[in-house]
Amino acid sequence: MPLITEKLTSATLRFQTSEKIRTGILSGSLKPGERLVERDLAEQLGTSLTVVREALVQLETEGFITKRPNSSTYITQLGRNEIEQILVVRRVLEGFAFEEAARKATNERIRILETLHQGAVEAARASDYQAYIHADLLWHDAVWQTSANEALRGTLRRLVLPLFGFSAIRVASREGFDLRQDAYSHLPVLEAIRKRDPEATARAFDVAYTAWSARLLEAEPTSAANAGK
Repeated sequence: MPLITEKLTSATLRFQTSEKIRTGILSGSLKPGERLVERDLAEQLGTSLTVVREALVQLETEGFITKRPNSSTYITQLGRNEIEQILVVRRVLEGFAFEEAARKATNERIRILETLHQGAVEAARASDYQAYIHADLLWHDAVWQTSANEALRGTLRRLVLPLFGFSAIRVASREGFDLRQDAYSHLPVLEAIRKRDPEATARAFDVAYTAWSARLLEAEPTSAANAGK
């Protein structure tokens, strides 16, 4: 089935291309584990291979697609065991990153976090699913950056991005998922960072993370296929 029915002619081809592919993923037209063939995408979207490759790089940074060692590109797929393992490690590493952010946050970094969170809230209020996913990822990454530990930030990006993209497909696309509730769950965390209170930040993060993890595992069947096979 063609991904879209009209050609792209705007100067913002890379943005439009990534948006069209992302929509295909989130709508279920493109399934987790499905291979993406660059030439086929370029033909369907009426654009060049270069633009498609640039769009795929963007989607990889968002966790929606995964590059395999043979250079093939697939829609991110994680099995339940992988998800559970990543969740355990992420809780420890990201919890530490949030604590460090509270210790090291400058007034400028706090303003950045506030602005990014407001962007997520506005996207949630508008029920703009794609904009919310993007804003939420930017917010988390900004907190990691505020921790002033690039090794930690890099580790979290490698660990979390595939989970982030996959969870967006599994959780937020479910009927009844409340984007506003998810966005507002970050408020206690942000408030604790504002106060430069690492312990309160860790507690607020743990509450929000526990609820989010439960929603993700609810959405993932126990018989999920193992990824990478």
